[in-house]
Amino acid sequence: MHTGARSVVAFAVALGALTLSSAVAQEFRATVTGRITDQSRGAMPGVTVVVTNTETNETATAVASADGAYSIPFLQPGVYTLTAELDGFKTYTQEDLRLQVGQTATVNIAMQVGDLTETVTVTGDTLEASRADRGMVIDSRRVTEIPLNTRNPFMLSLLSSGITFNGPAIYQRPFDNGAIADWSINGGANRNNEFLLDGAPNNSVQGGNNIAYVPPADSVGEFKIVQNSYDAQYGRSAGGTINVSLKSGTNDFHGTGYEFARRKALDANTEINKRRGEPTPGHTLDQYGFQIDGPIVRDRTFFMVALEDYNEETPNIEIESFPDGALRRGDFSDLVTASGQPITIYDPATGRVDANGTFVRDPFPNNIIPENRISPIARALMDSWPMPNSAPAEGCQPWRCNFLLAPNIARDDFYNFVTKVDHVVSTNTRMFVRYAQNDRTSIRSTNGIPGPPEDGFRPHIRENYTGVWDLVHTVNSSLVLNVRSSLNRYVEANRTDAGLGFDATTLGFPTDLVNQLPQQIFPRIEITNEFTNLGRGTFDEGTTTVFGFQPNFSWLKGRHTFRGGLDMRMTWLARENSGQAGMLVQFNDTFTRQQWDQADPLSGSSFASFLLGYPTSGRVDNNVFPTFRWNYFAPWFQDDWKVTDRLTLNFGLRWDFNSPVWEEDNRLNFAFDPTVANPANDRINHEVFPRDILGGLQFIGEPDAPAKYPYEFDTNNIQPRIGFAYMLNDQTILKGGYGLYYMNPTATSFSTGFSIETPIVASADGGRSPTVTLENPFPDGIAEPPGSALGLETFLGHGLSFSNPEFEIPKVHQFHLGVQRFLGWNTSVELAYVGSRTRGLQTSWDAFNEPPVELRDACNPALGGDPAFCRERLPNPFQGVAGFEGTERFESATLDRWSLSRPFPQFDAITESERNDGRINYNSFQAVVDKRFSQGLALNATYTWSRMTERSGWLDASRLIPQEGLAATDRPHRLTFSAVYDLPIGNGRHFLTEARGPLNAIVGGWEVAAIAIFNSGQPWDLPNVYLDPDGTTDRINAAAINTAGRDDGDVIRAINAPCTARWDDSGVIVPRGPFDQAGCTEAWFITPPSFSSNRVVPLRSDDIRRTPYRQLDVNFAKMTQLTRDIRVQFRVEIFNILNIANYEMVQFNSDLDSPEFGTIHKNDVDQSNAPRQIQLAVKVIW
Repeated sequence: MHTGARSVVAFAVALGALTLSSAVAQEFRATVTGRITDQSRGAMPGVTVVVTNTETNETATAVASADGAYSIPFLQPGVYTLTAELDGFKTYTQEDLRLQVGQTATVNIAMQVGDLTETVTVTGDTLEASRADRGMVIDSRRVTEIPLNTRNPFMLSLLSSGITFNGPAIYQRPFDNGAIADWSINGGANRNNEFLLDGAPNNSVQGGNNIAYVPPADSVGEFKIVQNSYDAQYGRSAGGTINVSLKSGTNDFHGTGYEFARRKALDANTEINKRRGEPTPGHTLDQYGFQIDGPIVRDRTFFMVALEDYNEETPNIEIESFPDGALRRGDFSDLVTASGQPITIYDPATGRVDANGTFVRDPFPNNIIPENRISPIARALMDSWPMPNSAPAEGCQPWRCNFLLAPNIARDDFYNFVTKVDHVVSTNTRMFVRYAQNDRTSIRSTNGIPGPPEDGFRPHIRENYTGVWDLVHTVNSSLVLNVRSSLNRYVEANRTDAGLGFDATTLGFPTDLVNQLPQQIFPRIEITNEFTNLGRGTFDEGTTTVFGFQPNFSWLKGRHTFRGGLDMRMTWLARENSGQAGMLVQFNDTFTRQQWDQADPLSGSSFASFLLGYPTSGRVDNNVFPTFRWNYFAPWFQDDWKVTDRLTLNFGLRWDFNSPVWEEDNRLNFAFDPTVANPANDRINHEVFPRDILGGLQFIGEPDAPAKYPYEFDTNNIQPRIGFAYMLNDQTILKGGYGLYYMNPTATSFSTGFSIETPIVASADGGRSPTVTLENPFPDGIAEPPGSALGLETFLGHGLSFSNPEFEIPKVHQFHLGVQRFLGWNTSVELAYVGSRTRGLQTSWDAFNEPPVELRDACNPALGGDPAFCRERLPNPFQGVAGFEGTERFESATLDRWSLSRPFPQFDAITESERNDGRINYNSFQAVVDKRFSQGLALNATYTWSRMTERSGWLDASRLIPQEGLAATDRPHRLTFSAVYDLPIGNGRHFLTEARGPLNAIVGGWEVAAIAIFNSGQPWDLPNVYLDPDGTTDRINAAAINTAGRDDGDVIRAINAPCTARWDDSGVIVPRGPFDQAGCTEAWFITPPSFSSNRVVPLRSDDIRRTPYRQLDVNFAKMTQLTRDIRVQFRVEIFNILNIANYEMVQFNSDLDSPEFGTIHKNDVDQSNAPRQIQLAVKVIW
């Protein structure tokens, strides 16, 4: 479990020791390059070019080659002066040369004959005409002045074209490491982008490629999103690269101190609260800190340090469902559906086969369970639920949605520290070191039940420790070397402390069972689709450690700039996930409904099954705590060839050696061998089952399996890159390119056998009758993990998963063609076609152990089949056979035909993961207008028109028919706008430019900044239904089903034809839910019968989309000069100033029995963004 913060001192010592063996990633600094000619445009070799940082006086030098070319790499982003000198010519000087993060600035120099003491001075923007890459840079002024909600600089990615953010709008804080990694860039797979901090890797395997460290906004120098790169230094990304460069100190002391605050009185109320007549919930936020930078030794050593603290209390209002007094007594006489139809409870003790051969049950008299039939443990657990405190929500059953959990304050405490030191070792050598750490502790309840039955994040912990060392050495005027090492550690832990150490015998569970539990935790009790769960039953902690090392070089040779190096990383992931070690017990309506083999909205209740003490599923997990490893090694080479003064070609080649995952103690499975004889074959009853049983799970390190890896080491991942930049004229550049990338898989494979689950065997006859009770749901005890000792007999009677032994790392083809036009006033316009093709995307296949499709079709009523044929009980050849203990195969005298017809009948479902069946196609038109800060204004606007389709999952896994269609993250239209504007009034500005004293204090220093975003809605994930009366149509009829049909004051969005029905196993289509109320005459949404394929219709359609996303945030600021060096800024930031309630994360109601089916209803869901919030801030700047 989590053991507290790591020592900063120990961390620093470890980082220093690892300098020669650890690794990083891509370059974040700038390069100045160009060609020097005389007045006749002839090449001028031997010219000395010097660039000087105007804030630190740091210099770098190059000498023009025989072709007149020069290149000066590894320059910190900032403002420079460039000079070029040669005897007999005037000195060329370019002032105010602003270099951005990752920029290659082209400065072509025309020398004029004259005396060296004469100077030709120019100013103005430089063109990035030496690279085909597309990207967006946001400077420190915009980082700090744009109204950035919770001041997370990574969320500035929202302002770029071709990017969609797929996480919740309310979770964009600097410690929401998982949600803020939910980006898709130019059609790349979600959560598979590269995040860099000062060029060092900033991703975490834990959480599935989370962002690790997020710096304070005031410590950020510049921020760059690389959307299309044809530079071989970039890799391990499905979409793009997001690079944050921290500030460096200068020869002058600078700093800020600030406080940003929000309070309830300045917040608008949520939509759902307003509809319920509830007051605005309490909310407080304080985000305060400082940033200081300056010299340690002038012109030589500089520092930057920042510290920020964040404390927030947020209302986490939820609507829970708790049983009322009558239900707790077993009285179901008032149990009805949402539309008022009575629900009958059947007694499982009366189950029997009638004269017609049908299994039947009798209802409880008066729909009341006798008191003496209520389980004592259920009675003890019932005391955990509070009594209802509110009327049921509209559209919900009248016995649910009856507890308003408010204010349910969630608390987040977060501190964030970073420091950086830059040092000029000599004229030819400079270096920097950086250390940062942060810590987040969250307390949040998700079920509102105090004490051990609580579920939630209490606490939820995230910690980061990160350090970098970097050295640049200029060997000569054409060769520069760079080496960088880094170390990152990211810790994430989730648990509910109140439930830890709980003694389940106090609830009535037997002592011998409780003593076998791997962990003493309050059990998790789930009442499916009816009431709020009890307990958490688990804890989870993961620690990702990444060591990196990257040596690289830049060498100017004639018109070629050669660059190359190595990108090496070693990754550890230590997982302590207990699973359901404290017991998971689940209840549904199987045992209390009329028909055991078919769901029925008018009979049965999960809570009734709970009262009777008849669980339908559950398990105890006994998990290993593994340590997973990956190694990554990628040599790369790049040639930027300036063919002519107008044309530059970029050629790159990268070769990724991305090792498969392995586990330090070889606690991993290999593949499933389908041909080997299973040793259990000799023990089964072949008189009733003449087939031999084949197949079994293999283990890493065993004689017939690899020694280390669960799949082949993919060593042919060679990635060519090619791009061009052609200057049509001095203001217009045509750019394009193609690049192949390989993704960064984070799957950890499987440890079946080293971890083991003990399932609840709820029935010995397929669900007709219960066999265990809540008083002891695990009568055969809890299994101990056998490791690999059982070999092919591991997990007999269970389902299992394994990794595809031929898995290949998915690849992404990226390409674009566009034109960029510079308009003056630091303004540019870009138009581009951008596309990508992802191939070999990871998928899973759960039909590995499915019976033949001919049997399934014979049991499918939609095809004229009879489900009873597949459910027929046949003699069980595995009954009592050693190795099957704790499963239905061991306990039951019979098994259904379906189970016995599996290819490997000794196992349940088998899933093959890490298959390469998936793909993504993306095409887009993108337009960008960008104005860098000048004349008091910085502005950026983008428009993206795109289509994204994917192959993911299966329409029919047994027939290997894939699910293809719109991607879940497809948003056809996306608009963004951001601006920072200094009002032209006051001293030094356009109006009242001579204002002084009190007048200037009043009218001067005003600023307005804004962000506006519009996204189209994402497609609805359709329920698995037929969409026409005779069940043959596999597409949506747009004329009958659309999202404009039933919009009104209560309904946010709705389909036009909520005509639902179910295909009964008898072959009859039975109307359900809102059919009559909606005036339906024929069924459109028809639930498929048993033994249908995975899906009957595609998952998504253009015709039904969720709501769009719209938001406008504004900042009003006033700067006042207190002294010559000190200013104070007062800010009013208004987030969601128009108070628009967005529901873009909310799916349509998919419950075919609900009157609200096919709607997004204001009474059922809360908005996915925050209502209008006003933030007040003060900053002292010096």
